[in-house]
Amino acid sequence: MKVRSFVEDDRPWATELLSAHMGSARVALRGSLYEPLSQPGFVAMDGGSPVGLLTVLEGPQWWEILTLHAAEPGRGVGTLLIGALADAARRAGLGRLRVVTTNDNLDALRFYQRAGFRLVELRAGAVDRSRATLKPEIPPTGLHGIPIRDEVELEKLI
Repeated sequence: MKVRSFVEDDRPWATELLSAHMGSARVALRGSLYEPLSQPGFVAMDGGSPVGLLTVLEGPQWWEILTLHAAEPGRGVGTLLIGALADAARRAGLGRLRVVTTNDNLDALRFYQRAGFRLVELRAGAVDRSRATLKPEIPPTGLHGIPIRDEVELEKLI
């Protein structure tokens, strides 16, 4: 597998991937709504086919993973994409990455902690507020039957 930059031609399949995983191609985060496909990102390719997508918010102090999805989890796609992001962030003179997930997403919490991220903040009720004001399509219950209520932020020093 190889990683390359996200380009406009990736938009159709990326929209399908995000919609399948998140219910839409929009992300509610910290009280704001983002269009991840309008942000920079990376695509994992296996042969000539895209198998993963990472989009990023580039900030002055750190870069933040906005979305990270693999067509087939468990193949190392997410790890490869995070590695590419970390390399690019280091080249830009940054020393950390951040990511926010929801309290129900135990698979993501496990994945990011295994990848070296540490829990740095819990925003209790943040998803409830986003559902009420920004993104009504966020379901009330998520993975494993857990109510989706909170944002959980993680950080990795690179």
